[in-house]
Amino acid sequence: MSTTRKIYNFILFTIGPVHIGSGQTYSQREYIYEDGYYYFPEMNRVYREIQNRGPKVVQTFEHFLMQNQRNNDPKQRLVNFLNDQQIRERGFGGYKIKESGFETEKRNRGKINEIGAFIKDSYGKPYIPGSSLKGAIRTLVLNQSEGDDASLTDIFSHIYVSDSLPIDPEKLILTRKWDYSGIKNEPKDLPVFREALQPFTAVKFTIQARNQEAIEVVDNLMTTANDEYKLYHDFFLSEFKDSYIQENISQFAPIYLGAGSGLWTKTKIKSVDLSKFRRGKYAMKRKGVFKLTKAARKEYMQNGKRKSLIKNSENFYEMGKAGFTCKAMEED
Repeated sequence: MSTTRKIYNFILFTIGPVHIGSGQTYSQREYIYEDGYYYFPEMNRVYREIQNRGPKVVQTFEHFLMQNQRNNDPKQRLVNFLNDQQIRERGFGGYKIKESGFETEKRNRGKINEIGAFIKDSYGKPYIPGSSLKGAIRTLVLNQSEGDDASLTDIFSHIYVSDSLPIDPEKLILTRKWDYSGIKNEPKDLPVFREALQPFTAVKFTIQARNQEAIEVVDNLMTTANDEYKLYHDFFLSEFKDSYIQENISQFAPIYLGAGSGLWTKTKIKSVDLSKFRRGKYAMKRKGVFKLTKAARKEYMQNGKRKSLIKNSENFYEMGKAGFTCKAMEED
């Protein structure tokens, strides 16, 4: 009798920073940069503290909120408003992210206008929705499949991916977007900032496959991912400096996830007609730019040797790069 359902433990390991956006952004009026930390308070608790200070402070705060926001203007920052009103209280709930030193240049420390928020559950804990992981898995399989989209959609209707377990907010860092041009052969920083999971964060999911075709897809997922990475490397990564390309870790199959990982990690590469990308408002040169970000160097042991996750001295990581293991847990 054939197996009709299989359950898997899927563990994602971030190798570069990973951002799964909630659609929310924090302005400089909604976070406090102080003592080497970015503090994201519960704003309703901030409002209550302001109300406790009386109508004059409330009116001043309302004026503060009404001002046209300008980047890097100290008068626009929540921390300056609180200090001006001699509000020393900082127990407003929420969470803190420790400054890494790679968010901005030294002269602009703490001066970030908007920060893209990582998605969080109702308890304020970061997590990765099952739909985000399922979409990334589908891209892997799509690139290695001989079937059409319709047949793949049918197979994936029998694959169920849970939301991840909650993630400790201490695993969050702030990252800046960098685009690396293979033509100019240099990375360029952009004023786009995101909360992201730091490298070497483990995130746990459960996957269920509920018919034979779906089981075969998930059983072979790690092999599929390795084959897909070779295709992606030959098509895109090979055009850039090797020092910016992160090596895979042998025990994990490679996968890219989330915002900022680049077009070619979300596309069926075998079906690409590059001529379509040569014209129009968003036309790109060659195959576009390589998406990078900066974070602290991380090292690990492999076969008794100490290795680094990155090969460059500038602290560049591939945005969205991760690895995974997928192992059957039980069968019916």
